[in-house]
Amino acid sequence: MTDDPTAGSTEWAQWRKAVDLDEYESRWDRIAEQGANPHGEVDFVMQFAPKTALDAGCGFGRVGIELTARGVDVVGVDLDPDLLERAKRRAPKLDWRLADLATVVIGRQFDVVVVAGNVIGFVEAPNRADAVQNCARHVAPGGWLIMGNQLKSSWPTIAELDEWCGREGLVPAGHKAGWEGEILADAPDYVVTVHQRPSS
Repeated sequence: MTDDPTAGSTEWAQWRKAVDLDEYESRWDRIAEQGANPHGEVDFVMQFAPKTALDAGCGFGRVGIELTARGVDVVGVDLDPDLLERAKRRAPKLDWRLADLATVVIGRQFDVVVVAGNVIGFVEAPNRADAVQNCARHVAPGGWLIMGNQLKSSWPTIAELDEWCGREGLVPAGHKAGWEGEILADAPDYVVTVHQRPSS
């Protein structure tokens, strides 16, 4: 496993070079301090009442830490060692793993696998299907794969996300325009996809 934080893809390398990580991390803290809710993803996920969750592309741990605070047993995975170190500083007792979503093997399945923050779009294009399918493999029977992604011209389409999930036996259970469950209109620029592994 590489220690290069820009190894994920060309687009990820560009994002990393353009972003001040201290500013990025503190942005969410400021949202909370100002009385707003920085945890829309977690609110959405908790509708599914998970007891266990894989935070896939966990970054500095914002989603995984909040899920843990709400009683969920969480494993977090990310390919960026700098962001993962921040997650470990914020929550040293959580299970954080440096790994590639396309190949990681956790050795267990989860009630929910959540892939927030445009993670799949930042995966190198040839590896996106593998990343989604590997996330899907970690979904337990009756469980859910929940992904949030911008719909950029060069990023995965809703149809592609559905197809990749379907290859691993997951079925579409809803497409929303955001983490507050907004109805998906024509020509959306963002989607939250929900796929379920049938119980039997």
